[in-house]
Amino acid sequence: MTDLRKLMHGSAVLVPILIEVTSKPIVLTGLCIIMVVYSVEEVLRLKRHPMPVLTRFTLRMSRPSETEHFIVSPVYLGVGIILALLLFPTKITYASIIIVATGDPVAAYVGGRFGRRHIRQNKTLEGLLAGLVVSFLLASILVYPLAAFAGAAGAMLMELLAFPDDNLTMPIAAGALIFLMTLATQ
Repeated sequence: MTDLRKLMHGSAVLVPILIEVTSKPIVLTGLCIIMVVYSVEEVLRLKRHPMPVLTRFTLRMSRPSETEHFIVSPVYLGVGIILALLLFPTKITYASIIIVATGDPVAAYVGGRFGRRHIRQNKTLEGLLAGLVVSFLLASILVYPLAAFAGAAGAMLMELLAFPDDNLTMPIAAGALIFLMTLATQ
């Protein structure tokens, strides 16, 4: 994961901040607009009619293996965040977004720099544990520690499996597990 790609992924932490500053409907609308514009850009790029600034930005963040087809990971991340916003109470949604925004890039960074024990493809034990710890600690600010741990662990399992795409499954798994743990502790 390139540094710019990690930064963009991590920028998802802005979603809760933007909701608090504006409103949930405004942010949901903005996310939908961004996804539509991105999708149009990708279709035009594939038809050899690129949108100069957006296409350059997209290609700069993509892996070489992704450029021959529609780069779907950003759409999965957007859909995952939108579903979390629609499905879960506010604090749980925020925690699940923080988990996906921090756990995935931290795992990629630590795994790429310090990873020695490969679990699956380019996934390492060191990256997985780093993503788990960081996302757990940050989610613990918003929800009970046990619920934060369950959400972080479930999300990092989705990151490891990457089916169909961890950007989609991480916020949903995290939110669902935090929600269930919250219900169980009440």
